[in-house]
Amino acid sequence: PTATPICCSTASPFPLLQVNICFDDESRIRVLSPEKFKHTEELAEQCTAFVNKIEDFSGTVHVLVEVLDAQAKKIELEKLKAIGQRNMVESETENRARRQLALQSQINEKMAELDRYAKQYQSLARVEAEQLALIEKLSNNET
Repeated sequence: PTATPICCSTASPFPLLQVNICFDDESRIRVLSPEKFKHTEELAEQCTAFVNKIEDFSGTVHVLVEVLDAQAKKIELEKLKAIGQRNMVESETENRARRQLALQSQINEKMAELDRYAKQYQSLARVEAEQLALIEKLSNNET
């Protein structure tokens, strides 16, 4: 059989200073009534459970922040790679234009050289034809 707690109140002219003193089932002195003590214990358990949930939530948030930071670093790295590739493409376009101008200049020089050689060939062919004609004329005169 459980013993019922024994409570007694102190009378005070000040209502806020009234104290209820009780003895619990284990003969321990309690300042709170058994109902208030039980409610306080439940509240303490709820607070402990709430603190544990907050700690779990904090850990989850910490892990999430680490994952997001890692993803942000990856994104930043990929952005830098993309910028580098875009710069390479732009510089390659410029390099190709420069190379095309250099090749076009080389083609123009070779074409000018070809024209010069063609005129020189025509001139030499004319001289050869004149010399052959002169040799022919001189050989006809000798005979």
